[in-house]
Amino acid sequence: MDSWWLYRGTGIPLDPAERDRRWPAPPPWRTYSGGPDEPPAPARDEAATRVLGAPASPRTPDPDEVAGVNTALTLRRPLLVSGEPGTGKSALAHRIARELGLGPVLRWPITGGSTLGEALYGPAGAATVRLGPLGTALLPRRLPRVVLVDDLDRGGFDLPDELSGVVHDGEFTIPELLGSDSTLVHTCEPGGTATVHDGLVRCHEPPLVVVTTGGERDLPPAFVRHCVRLELPPMTRQRLAELARARFPDVPPELLDALLDRAGREPAQVGRFLDVLHLVNAGALGASREGDEEGSAALDTLWRWAAVEGP
Repeated sequence: MDSWWLYRGTGIPLDPAERDRRWPAPPPWRTYSGGPDEPPAPARDEAATRVLGAPASPRTPDPDEVAGVNTALTLRRPLLVSGEPGTGKSALAHRIARELGLGPVLRWPITGGSTLGEALYGPAGAATVRLGPLGTALLPRRLPRVVLVDDLDRGGFDLPDELSGVVHDGEFTIPELLGSDSTLVHTCEPGGTATVHDGLVRCHEPPLVVVTTGGERDLPPAFVRHCVRLELPPMTRQRLAELARARFPDVPPELLDALLDRAGREPAQVGRFLDVLHLVNAGALGASREGDEEGSAALDTLWRWAAVEGP
């Protein structure tokens, strides 16, 4: 593995001392002067545990993924992630944050009505504001936060370029707070607060912005050129097995092999595969076998029970 790579793609947290010693310097044209730095991000990350499972055994790194993440991290450029459904585009953001100890991911899910303003800040009662996920990530910090911009291709045509402009600038202003020496504002995290000076939020270490796209439409060429591009490969049997062992370490190997065989009969549906494993773990396979079904027929029944209706 290349010595300049900080992210390893194993899913195992890096020792903080090693991370700090090897943290890459930014390009001179992407340095920012925000400060004083806010306290470190919260250490507890329930979302990562929900999305990734516990950090038990290391996963097999994907070389293209590792190279793409480290390039984006070193150059301080957004990471544009594409791939088929179920390839782990959103999970990648959580894995980066966990490995590098950057705190919980700040997620901005995109819909047709999303605006840049909602990601930066909004009202939070009388005479105060609440920073959105991107606004929270642009607070001055010694280490960056990871921002997940999920399904950017679902947003308006101008949204990608607006996002790119704010990320490139590393700052934004809150007009309502201009002229005030210091104002306590809420962040997007429960109980979180920060101090904003003269209405200006300016980063010290820019956030690592992970943008996912489902291919519903093409993103503007200027935005794409600003990003480091990464296309995740389809889910393989090996990846499914690693995912299963991370979530359900006590599933017998022969049963896992049978489930992987069943999953291989159709395009990978990771959520359905995990749901079947949970049913097995809950004892549903035994109940199915008591109904005079054996072997693959019992697994087919569980697969049918876990079907996801709709598009």
